[in-house]
Amino acid sequence: MTVLELKDLDIPSPFAGLHLDRELVCEFFAVFSRFEFSLKETGNCREIRRLVEPAWWGYAEKAAELVIVEPGSPLEEAISYLCDDPPLFQVSAHRWEHRALHGICRFEQAIDAAKQVRNNLFHGGKHTPHSPPGRDNRLVKSSLTILYACLEADAEIRDVYIQNQF
Repeated sequence: MTVLELKDLDIPSPFAGLHLDRELVCEFFAVFSRFEFSLKETGNCREIRRLVEPAWWGYAEKAAELVIVEPGSPLEEAISYLCDDPPLFQVSAHRWEHRALHGICRFEQAIDAAKQVRNNLFHGGKHTPHSPPGRDNRLVKSSLTILYACLEADAEIRDVYIQNQF
């Protein structure tokens, strides 16, 4: 079977115009995808319209109790960035808004922000020129830092994440 490629169709790469490092984007999507799978496999999920989804808010409460944030650490820096300058929410085709992040503590809010970074990137909102240079890279790196901290602190999630490779 022959697979068509974008170059055969004269369609630009989805990475064209994306002001993010290609490898960073791929790593973020792979880590996020596997992390969500791990959440569902460990019962950190909910059913909506007969479909299972990760229960991010419930997990954020649990993770906030497990993760130790050292003062001055890269993790503390990532939390601060995601909470103090969070990603915007796209509310219409051409309009973005600031919205309050969900969570009682800053770590829970950082998880919510990381989820929004993923939504913005996955659904194409990062192809618009509204972000200052370097901001999107920093949002993605900060989000990865949050996910890695959860993996380090939560043995159950980590075990599923590692053992169920795809």
